[in-house]
Amino acid sequence: MGFSVSASAAIVFISFLIGLGTLYIAWENSYLEVQAAREFWYSLRTSQLHFDIGNVSISYVNSTHVDVAFTYLGQTLEGKIDVLHNGTYVSSVDVTYLIPGESYSITIPGGDTSGSLNHLTLAFNNGCVAIIAYHYNGTAYVVDSTSIQCPMEVS
Repeated sequence: MGFSVSASAAIVFISFLIGLGTLYIAWENSYLEVQAAREFWYSLRTSQLHFDIGNVSISYVNSTHVDVAFTYLGQTLEGKIDVLHNGTYVSSVDVTYLIPGESYSITIPGGDTSGSLNHLTLAFNNGCVAIIAYHYNGTAYVVDSTSIQCPMEVS
């Protein structure tokens, strides 16, 4: 005894509906992931466009450490900061969130009192970096320059 034509047609039709349902779910998930990626990109790009720090100062802590203080002037940003001193990675600091107008202080190793030029790089979560050049003038640390660099996309 075999299947009738209507039973075979019903099985093919149900298989077709299940296949369409699976395809729809896969399409919807892909679409939602693309939308989430687009929103993340816009948020990241906006934080890079409005990123800035001000009132940068370096102060003596002890013979092996200095404090770097700055005011954050961008939009709210997650606050993981990677610190490089004279090209060498020294630490990662988590300040939870960077909030506009707030002042932050980071203690880093590398208290050079020789008077030579030092470079401090602060790398932020949005890809922007602040490069600070400073030296010790015999009585205090002097910030020579501060440069903000954010990645720009290639068009």
